[in-house]
Amino acid sequence: MQSKYSIKDLEKLSGIKAHTLRAWEQRYQLIEPHRTETNIRYYVDSHLKKILNIAVLVKSGMRISKVSELNDEELKAAVIDAGRYRGNYESQINAFKLAMLDYDEYLFENIFNKCLIQFGTDETLTKILGRFIQEIGLLWQAGAITVSNEHFISSLVKQKLFSIIDQTMLPRPSAESKSYVLYLPADELHELGLLYLYYYLKKSGHRVIYLGQSVPIEYLKEVSDRTKVDQFISIFTTTPHFEEIDLYFEKIGEMFNSDNYRFFLTGIQFSDYKADKAPDVVEISPSIEALKETFSIN
Repeated sequence: MQSKYSIKDLEKLSGIKAHTLRAWEQRYQLIEPHRTETNIRYYVDSHLKKILNIAVLVKSGMRISKVSELNDEELKAAVIDAGRYRGNYESQINAFKLAMLDYDEYLFENIFNKCLIQFGTDETLTKILGRFIQEIGLLWQAGAITVSNEHFISSLVKQKLFSIIDQTMLPRPSAESKSYVLYLPADELHELGLLYLYYYLKKSGHRVIYLGQSVPIEYLKEVSDRTKVDQFISIFTTTPHFEEIDLYFEKIGEMFNSDNYRFFLTGIQFSDYKADKAPDVVEISPSIEALKETFSIN
């Protein structure tokens, strides 16, 4: 079953302003929206993919008048070859979205390798892959990707992250370095953001204990008691559910009732949660990038 999108959804997912998309529709007939019985315009998955293709090329420096002359096959081929244009972060991120939607490992590898050449490893991970990981959350919320899309791209990104972490000479933690436990709560399996933070913290010279997916809160206390590490980082993407967050925080309050403990949290599950309801040991950030800023200060 295809998802339905408003033009505002396309704007959010592609980075192309709604008024620009409408102008392209009228001038170049790039896409023809569907209409409901009450004549309300809407778009489907094929429209989203085409707009993402167009966005890759336009944000890479190709003129929209030139893009409009390409048929679907030429459009896809141009995206794969987008490295010959002046690539930028937005074009690369949109290309990754296309690779995810089309289960296209070749496109992912092609764009990722060109990113490494053009921007270098650190910039590719922090400026492009980090933002792409956040965009996956937006696509998930909009219903633009399925579980299989997410699993497909997660597998590819994990391979890259593990490979880069293994090959990178990371600094040895010093006496002044901070220590963090990275984990996902019980039944939470969306690991990409946490791996990204793992790389960032290790690159910054911090000591990191990486526990990974689906960690019951009781295990955190065990790890903390044995290692004396009292700073925790997590991302709530699907669990705990919104109505269970307060209960989760109650457990934190019961088990970690010293001022020494700190929990740094972010994720989609906090979208509508009022941060001032959180206990004193918990600090909620609106995004992974905002959470990174916290570690640059602490």
